[in-house]
Amino acid sequence: MAKLYSAVIPRCKSWYFFVTVLVEKQYMQKVLELAARAKGKTSPNPLVGALLVKRGKVIAEGYHKHYGGNHAEVNAIRKARKEVKGATLFLNLEPCCHTGQTGPCTEAIIKAGIKRVVFAVKDPNPKVGGRGAKILRRAGIKVESGLLRTEAIKLNESYFGFHANGRPFVTLKLAQTLDGQIATKNGSSQWISSKESRKIVHRLRAENDAVIVGGGTLRQDDPSLTVRHVKGDDPFRIIVTRSVEINKKSNIIANNDDGRTIIATTSRTVDKLAGKFKKSNLTFWELKTNRQRKIDLNDLLEKASAFGLRSILVEGGQEIATSFLKAGLVDKVVIMTAPRILGKGISSIGDLNSLSIDDSISFDDVTLEPCGDDMIFTGYPKRKN
Repeated sequence: MAKLYSAVIPRCKSWYFFVTVLVEKQYMQKVLELAARAKGKTSPNPLVGALLVKRGKVIAEGYHKHYGGNHAEVNAIRKARKEVKGATLFLNLEPCCHTGQTGPCTEAIIKAGIKRVVFAVKDPNPKVGGRGAKILRRAGIKVESGLLRTEAIKLNESYFGFHANGRPFVTLKLAQTLDGQIATKNGSSQWISSKESRKIVHRLRAENDAVIVGGGTLRQDDPSLTVRHVKGDDPFRIIVTRSVEINKKSNIIANNDDGRTIIATTSRTVDKLAGKFKKSNLTFWELKTNRQRKIDLNDLLEKASAFGLRSILVEGGQEIATSFLKAGLVDKVVIMTAPRILGKGISSIGDLNSLSIDDSISFDDVTLEPCGDDMIFTGYPKRKN
């Protein structure tokens, strides 16, 4: 009987551990869903959700709703009120320990009497970077991390990318035919992709701090680059060009009441354009040129970073898409492929100087999903050594 009993105890412990992990994964999944509600609202801060659990019951939830507002931890604690003492706090990111727009969340957690904190991943911001967890442990709080870590990083990929690379996270978006064309020979491109795909484009705009197009796309398509088919704020609109040929009546210039249009150009062109658009409420960035006398995209991203931008959507056309890929500055690619064959037209990507298959760009973490009549490819370019 004693042998049977001793055999059952480890099994019970193992089963209890399995169930606990399963339940806590569900809690963390809920945290990620809460955090995602604020997509496009928190930059330069990350997306963060919080869940307070006590005696196996969720007693409060919260998320960081917008930049400058209370952090997720504080919102959850305030909802829970007196019940919070002795509870476990679930978060997708390590609690902050510095004062920014709001006070340190570590201080609020300690003051509330929370006994355990479970977060998915360490904050890459050097102002935190493990210090938040240390402060909580010193206060006698049990701290655990790593639960749904991969999913947590993916949710805040632009935030992690910015801190890893020291520049904005760049997403390249393309809408093309099956044979890789983005427009006809005469430049006609409306509409290659489906309504459903265009809705996703607007969501991408809402979730990024800025959207970039080249001067050629501006002249050919006259885009607005605003958010229309989904709820969300308009991004900054950046025109990258060396030319002075910009129409005052183009949408991006004429409808600039919000002052979010930026013209990024060379020293030769900036004064001419500034004089031409004196009353247009535009911002001008003077950029360096490289050896090929083209705009230096690294300098562009440095200016964007100094301006406070953390994520950028490159919408095209061919020249600027190719330039970003050549420079190795694309972090994510989203390609919407429509079930059409156009034949000779304008290719989505130009010459990348690939002399062999090994020179081509390959991808990690690839997904391929249907969207209306289209297929949407998402992938992350592999970094070459």
